[in-house]
Amino acid sequence: MSTPARKTRPHGDERRRSVLAVATDLFSQRGYNAVSIADVAKESGLSQAGLLHHFPTKRALLLAVLQERDRASEGPGPHGADFLQAFAEALRHNDANPQLVQLFALLSAESISEGHPAHDWFVERYDLLVSDVTTEVASIVDPDKLPEGIHAETLARWVIALADGLRTQALLSPGAFDRADSIEAFLGILRPYLRTDDTGESGAVGIPHGY
Repeated sequence: MSTPARKTRPHGDERRRSVLAVATDLFSQRGYNAVSIADVAKESGLSQAGLLHHFPTKRALLLAVLQERDRASEGPGPHGADFLQAFAEALRHNDANPQLVQLFALLSAESISEGHPAHDWFVERYDLLVSDVTTEVASIVDPDKLPEGIHAETLARWVIALADGLRTQALLSPGAFDRADSIEAFLGILRPYLRTDDTGESGAVGIPHGY
């Protein structure tokens, strides 16, 4: 007599990915504060105890969602003008997934409060982003050409702020404009301030003409 086949259960990593997908969806719709562990467990087909086996706290779940979002875009990147072009292309890639864009918009706004569990994560992330973009801008901009009081960090913060502000506008008015095109147009404005090579030509070939 044959033994009845056992029902297979999803592997732990698969179950974890499933929970992260559900949490990402719920957080992007409602934000962190309006979503409970019970909500995520119910949508994941788990008991609360089962969910807490994978993520011991709601805070741990939130940070895992944010880390998963960043992990998807990890990898070595270009530098200088090519970095700025890649920055615009990354926005275009992100905007193809409105759920993740909305997730980041909601959570970054909520996390302004120091008591929010993602506050430190966003502070660190923006500090790193400002540092990285400042380094890349400094490598292509001639400081002697910049207006008085404007520095590489100033331009870096403008680029980041423009991307963030346009994200909010795009979420409120879907299809009204292309965020990446707007960023590329702004980067084109930087052309007169770029370093030049020995021939007098702009060395920043990564920013194409025709913006």
